[in-house]
Amino acid sequence: MSDAYASWTGLTPDELAARLKAHPFADVREPLMSKVTLLALRHSQPLTPVRTGLLRRSETTRVERGGLRGWLGSNIVYAPFVHARVPFFEEGIAAAVPEIQSLLGETGDAYFKDIV
Repeated sequence: MSDAYASWTGLTPDELAARLKAHPFADVREPLMSKVTLLALRHSQPLTPVRTGLLRRSETTRVERGGLRGWLGSNIVYAPFVHARVPFFEEGIAAAVPEIQSLLGETGDAYFKDIV
């Protein structure tokens, strides 16, 4: 029986750490969160109940500086009451999850491809 053997021909851990430090993921976070919130909004807007269209047109996104948090919302006074009856933002976010996961995977792949 032979002994198990493994070899590594890529970057050393120190080289990889230096490249990661040179290309911080923080630079990618904010644009990524903007895309995530827009995907969720794209799925939630068709679910918004429409009487005049004002509520649907008022729906927007906001991303925290640094990209750690994003929001979907509306500045219409009656939006919380409509949302309590029909949770269109929650349903839109849930519907967008497969696309968001794909976007996260593609972004991670592109980020690490540039590093290694």
